[in-house]
Amino acid sequence: MHENKKALTARTLVALLPAMVIAGQTWASTSLAQINQQQLNQLADTLDVKYRLLSNMPEQCPGSTAEFCYHAQIEITSPFTAKVDGWKILYSQVYPATQSKSEQLALRHFNGDLNHISPSNAFTGFEAGKSQVIEFWVASSLLNEGELMPNYILTAQGLEPKVIKSTQSYIEQDTRLEIKPYAAVSAKTSVMQSHPDDQYANFTSAALFENYKIDDYSVDAIAHAIVPTPDAMKVFSNEAPLNLSSGIKLQLSGLEYGDVAAALKRLDALGVKQTHNGVAVNIIVRGKQQGHNGAYQLSTQRGQIQIEAQDSTGAFYGLQSVASLLSLDSMQVPAVNVVDKPRYDYRGLHLDVARNFRSKEFVLRLLSKMSAYKLNKLHFHLADDEGWRIEIPGLPELTALSSHRCIDLDDKHCLQPQLGSAINTDRDGYYSIADYQEILNFAKQHHIEIIPSLDMPGHSRAAVKAMEKRFYTLTKAGKHDAARQYLLSDPQDVTEYRSIQHYNDNTLNVCMESTYAFVDKVISEVAAQHKKAGSPLNIYHIGADETAGAWVESPACKKFIADKSNDVHEVEELTGYFIERVSAMIAKKGIEVAGWNDGLSETRQDKMPRKVASYVWATLPQNAHKVVSAHARRGWDIILSTPDVTYLDFPYELDPKESGYKWGARRTNSKTIFEFMPDNLPANAEVKKDTIGRNYVADDRTQVDENGQFTHQPLPEGFRVTGIQGHLWSEVVRKDHLAEYMLFPRLLALAEKAWHRAKWEVPYNYAGEKYDHTTGFLTAQMREQRDQQWQDFIHAVGHKELEKFDRLGVFYRIPNVVSKVIDNRLHASTIIPGLPIQFRVNQGEWREYDQPLTLKAGTKVELRALSPDRRRPGRIEFADITGTARF
Repeated sequence: MHENKKALTARTLVALLPAMVIAGQTWASTSLAQINQQQLNQLADTLDVKYRLLSNMPEQCPGSTAEFCYHAQIEITSPFTAKVDGWKILYSQVYPATQSKSEQLALRHFNGDLNHISPSNAFTGFEAGKSQVIEFWVASSLLNEGELMPNYILTAQGLEPKVIKSTQSYIEQDTRLEIKPYAAVSAKTSVMQSHPDDQYANFTSAALFENYKIDDYSVDAIAHAIVPTPDAMKVFSNEAPLNLSSGIKLQLSGLEYGDVAAALKRLDALGVKQTHNGVAVNIIVRGKQQGHNGAYQLSTQRGQIQIEAQDSTGAFYGLQSVASLLSLDSMQVPAVNVVDKPRYDYRGLHLDVARNFRSKEFVLRLLSKMSAYKLNKLHFHLADDEGWRIEIPGLPELTALSSHRCIDLDDKHCLQPQLGSAINTDRDGYYSIADYQEILNFAKQHHIEIIPSLDMPGHSRAAVKAMEKRFYTLTKAGKHDAARQYLLSDPQDVTEYRSIQHYNDNTLNVCMESTYAFVDKVISEVAAQHKKAGSPLNIYHIGADETAGAWVESPACKKFIADKSNDVHEVEELTGYFIERVSAMIAKKGIEVAGWNDGLSETRQDKMPRKVASYVWATLPQNAHKVVSAHARRGWDIILSTPDVTYLDFPYELDPKESGYKWGARRTNSKTIFEFMPDNLPANAEVKKDTIGRNYVADDRTQVDENGQFTHQPLPEGFRVTGIQGHLWSEVVRKDHLAEYMLFPRLLALAEKAWHRAKWEVPYNYAGEKYDHTTGFLTAQMREQRDQQWQDFIHAVGHKELEKFDRLGVFYRIPNVVSKVIDNRLHASTIIPGLPIQFRVNQGEWREYDQPLTLKAGTKVELRALSPDRRRPGRIEFADITGTARF
């Protein structure tokens, strides 16, 4: 596919010549003809499109006063002259342009991230080899290729649309990473610096080399490592390790085989079989006692493995720790005694399958990997603006229309082609009732709870359009009452608004009773599916965020507000009313209510159920600690969802080739997650930075306004958050294996934070405290302990866990190689130790890097890391032997 974008050969041009005279029109004529199907097909096959970043700090940003702005251009070049009109190019861009300019083209925003380029009145046609250019300014920064969506679609009225081949991404053969030939984003400082105060421009390869440097670490220490780190462990170094090459023999007491079957299956895949003459594994569940769910004790001494737990989940985790202890090269586990329990009851991962669908097989594989690292909640984001992904009996339109996208801008047969989805995309689909049952059953076997989420009232375009389709179909059939039963939009509403994702039609109308009938129907059907699978729906996440000024001109809402019995006096109160009413509906079904913090903040505490889970997604520099405190004082459970630590759709590193959004953090690697202190959010100001690398202040002291009212108070005495979860939003994740790339290995660091409380973390001060990079509550001794434990953790990942990923077929990220010239020799390393590194000089043969290189000035050196099994290379990095190479 990627080879087709190259310049046309003479033979290809000759082959095209006969087609250039069509319907009496010569393409090289001076008049413009209306494009026909054959011409559209040829242009789609041959146009060369480039999206070129010009600057992240232009002198001006026309049409915007935003803090950030980038200046870019799209170049469209035809290899032959084509005097045709009537066409449009549809393409996805995360943020719409604030202004554009072009001699012959026009750029317009349509809806969501969908934009289109079309000929202006001055358009004179495509000239062979001459680019048509449109410049534009965007109120954001562009720092990696992740935001540049593929699959620009050439379309015209009455013709079959085609994807422009040069805008198709492809999977590189060696690395299996996505390559975007149309993207032109360089690593030059002039481009990558997004703000005058941007500190990340200083993050050279040499600077990162110093940050990731490892001195005098004994690899022998990893033999007894368990990921995530247990609460307490005693190592018996004088006792011989157990050799599991002959297998294991299981003896159970107080539990069923099915309770631990999934953990045994993982051991089997790692080479530890169940045999009659294997090492004895005795597992005892003594029944519920006071303590933590999932707690266990593990002994690997005196020729046998002993696991004691108070519940089957603890027994399951004990076996997973055996798998973590296992060294694949020797098939041995060391002699240890482990006493372990989880830090948090809630240890989760949020998976967005709405924006870009993930196959059922991917979800099952993910559940197995989550359980291996003792994560126990899958927050399943099943519906959003761009897709509805679960079958609901009685509402077939939800999946018939809203589970796929195509070129139907009226949303009559499918949803609009958002997020760079192609005409026949493999990024769409849904889970049938049977699929969802299988997922629920598989999760139960892995001791994971599924928490479904169908975002409402914002982020609901897929539901809105499906119910409009239902309304029109039933109305046409004369079934008017049935048509209105689940309608989610007011046909008379002329409100003009834009959501945070730039939609103008994505919000449920909360003033219509049919909306609540729909919500009740959906939640009841989902709860029924959970009950059928033997996994009761204990908690449901309603979303409840980002409603963006809808309903202002809705006649239904004007009537609703005028009715004094509704206790709603202003349109701004409608979001809170909806959440309160839906929360009461959910609680009445015996289900705990959950939602994002911003929507929940609009509710009245006395109108909400007693049991509420608030998922706090404010960033650390944006005072996440204040949101947590405010909701803790409402008596709610808190799930930490701080984007700058937990969003795994952000880039790993400062690399324009890395994928990911960056609005909450420019880089989120395993180390940034490992250093997070979740029990003391404000204390993170001592070590964390904002989105452009600046220090910030977190003031957690009691604060009052001029009227003496509290504006902030520290956490209530003794309060602790319920848990933490990672998040994989999927706007820029188009393939299942690339979703694994974004998750692993850094999900292991998230699991570490969720399971293990490190002694080096700064304890929370319930009296309140102020923190910044100059305060020293994280003492030098604590930092030294942290750094040592980081080395223990990342060596265990590099020397043990990645080998298991290779064995189990996990497509994790192989880190980039960083380098620095020291004493005229090039030194190289990676953030994860133990990986093979290769280099080549002047594009010669790849050779092993086993010691620093002595090279001549001006030599072109490339570096790459390999997976432990050496079957897959990571991305190639260029080393500047002057020591100033940029990462």
